[in-house]
Amino acid sequence: HNEDELRRKDIRPGDMVLVRRAGDVIPEVVRALPSSAGGRGKPFVFPDRCPVCGGPVSRPEGEAAHRCINPSCPARLRESLFHWGSRSAMDIEGLGEKLCDQLVEKGLVEDIADLYSLTADRLAQLDRMGEVSASSLVRALERSRGRSLARFLAGLGMPGVGTTVARLLANRFTHLDDLMSTGAEELMEIEGIGPVLARAIVSFFTDPVTRSVVDGLRRAGFDPHGEHEPSREGPLEGLTVVFTGSLSVPRAEAGRMTEAAGGSVAASVSASTDLVVAGRGAGGKLERAGRLGVRVVDEDTWRRMLAGGQGAPTGGAEDDAPR
Repeated sequence: HNEDELRRKDIRPGDMVLVRRAGDVIPEVVRALPSSAGGRGKPFVFPDRCPVCGGPVSRPEGEAAHRCINPSCPARLRESLFHWGSRSAMDIEGLGEKLCDQLVEKGLVEDIADLYSLTADRLAQLDRMGEVSASSLVRALERSRGRSLARFLAGLGMPGVGTTVARLLANRFTHLDDLMSTGAEELMEIEGIGPVLARAIVSFFTDPVTRSVVDGLRRAGFDPHGEHEPSREGPLEGLTVVFTGSLSVPRAEAGRMTEAAGGSVAASVSASTDLVVAGRGAGGKLERAGRLGVRVVDEDTWRRMLAGGQGAPTGGAEDDAPR
């Protein structure tokens, strides 16, 4: 699945290869072995369209894998439904993994928008549902039509667009239509959105396959608006915060806590970043903070700052970095 490794080692379909146990655990292809038959196959070319649904394929920056980005692709539909209903997205109570499995297996849902044509009577016939659970799910689906633009965008599963980037977009644009008609250059004006991510967002809204997903949801009653929240006073007022590594709370919850304290959250470290909160396993963002001289704190210090404490000194980037 790793295009860079295939090209670096010149591994081709049909090759006999030497495999070793990297780190005594993981099988690693080391090199292709000479073939007694002579000729070799042609180098593998990764598709730019999904072989299942024909949707666009993306390889996010910094990742090895190519991914279909169509949320309604049959090959990824079950996970798309579960993500759509998750707490960080549309927060649809009752839309769990096992129910998503049933909806796909029985052919009741072929894309995300089909969720909103389900009836309580039909849902009640599924395993472990019943009339009460079915009616509750229908009401939860109905409530989700009024969710914010940020949740809507997070639920679509666009490459690189998690809860943080979704909030950045929702705070910039007043309506979904405004975002869909925006070019990459304007998106790059938003702190935390670089050229690769900007192009991926534009591609999602302009490609016919993925655009049809959004259009289907619009027909299902969605008309999401942005959230231009007034600035809050608090101990982190005016600070732009970036999180990296593992924290004791989910990243989305850490973002909400920061915003409630008056700060704002960015997806990447830049010269305008005021604070980097580094948890366990912090990597590239921590290194970039060091190069730019951005202050780094650990989770305990960040929590003291949230509570209005003094926190650690405001010296260089290494003052509060986890050891």
